[in-house]
Amino acid sequence: MVTIHNLEVRFDIEGEGDEAVFGRLFQKYMRIWRRSESEQQQRSRMAERDRSLGDRGSDGDSQ
Repeated sequence: MVTIHNLEVRFDIEGEGDEAVFGRLFQKYMRIWRRSESEQQQRSRMAERDRSLGDRGSDGDSQ
């Protein structure tokens, strides 16, 4: 996991405010990051489930 403690972003854009540009780009890349995290969590759950298949009895309890 990566934790960002300090982030400085500078834009030099004509005709549009810096905050609007930053907001649009931030939302775009946060959606990409969230999708990636969700897919990773799903892969981890599937791997855990696959590893545990042989460890369960017919009633679903661990043996």
